[in-house]
Amino acid sequence: MEKRILGSLLASAVGDAMGAATELRTKEMIRQRFGGTVRDIVTPPDDTFARGSAAGSVTDDFSLIYHTATAIADNGGIIDDQAVNRALLSWSEDHKFYDQYVGPTTRAAVDKIRGVERENPYAFICCDNAKASNGSAMKISPAGLFNPGNVDKAIVDAITICRPTHNNNLSISGACAIAAAVSHAMEANADVYSIVQAGLYGAEKGLELSEGSCNILAGPSVSKRIKLAVDIAMTAGDMDAVTTELADVVGSGLHISEAVPCVFGILVAAKGNTMDAIIGAVNIGSDTDTIASMTGAVLGARNGTAGIPEHYLQLIDQVNGFDIAALAHRMADLVRC
Repeated sequence: MEKRILGSLLASAVGDAMGAATELRTKEMIRQRFGGTVRDIVTPPDDTFARGSAAGSVTDDFSLIYHTATAIADNGGIIDDQAVNRALLSWSEDHKFYDQYVGPTTRAAVDKIRGVERENPYAFICCDNAKASNGSAMKISPAGLFNPGNVDKAIVDAITICRPTHNNNLSISGACAIAAAVSHAMEANADVYSIVQAGLYGAEKGLELSEGSCNILAGPSVSKRIKLAVDIAMTAGDMDAVTTELADVVGSGLHISEAVPCVFGILVAAKGNTMDAIIGAVNIGSDTDTIASMTGAVLGARNGTAGIPEHYLQLIDQVNGFDIAALAHRMADLVRC
């Protein structure tokens, strides 16, 4: 159990750190800028969100996972509103991440928790569809890690984590797909096919459970896009062909119905190999760090640390001030209880 938790945390951090350098560019622009496929952690260029960061630095993706998992562990492994709010406040006080990466939705949520109400300039809009982002799913893996094999509980907990920042039908559906996939991936009998099925179940169940208690936004179905992404992965050829097709047809951007389906397409194309999947995600273009981080979270839960270069753990801990192994140990103790 501890190896799987550590694998998920580490693979998610590695995907984030690697993808921070390639984020925003197209596939072809990544090749041109880096002289080919990026296969290692490199220093982010000055024209990315991670500008000025050292190689191995994570972004909002994994730093939010780290703070969320820590807050849940501090709460005895229980995922409730108190733990979720504490995680957001803790992250907001971690200025090396918050100051550089916080978006308007999360900033507003943090302000609300602190009792500061900000005027929403778009309050008159019936559906603020721009809020259907992947920010819900990028931080959601702790919902699965604290509920190994209990997919339904992972989905309920994922909705709780989403409420303060991404309380809408699409973001919840995508987050529940990742949480369910991580939860099931922790089981000994999990394989690529069953992980995809868990993700599809999570996407649909999340919609069902949140119906009537969340904002409704217009946008593509996450579950139908997952099916499309998996179909592409099974027919398009090698990883390069698959990621090209995914980027062109599904999209690999900030919208939840692009990024989350890409995760499932890539893990199928990689045949469940953690580093192959992370490298595929890092080079797909657009929101590479988030897609790579989510992909790592899912497959790390299945494979543990297998195949991940050993020096990455020390690098990421040192650069970011983390102790990922210690956090994994705490989480495993709570899960075993």
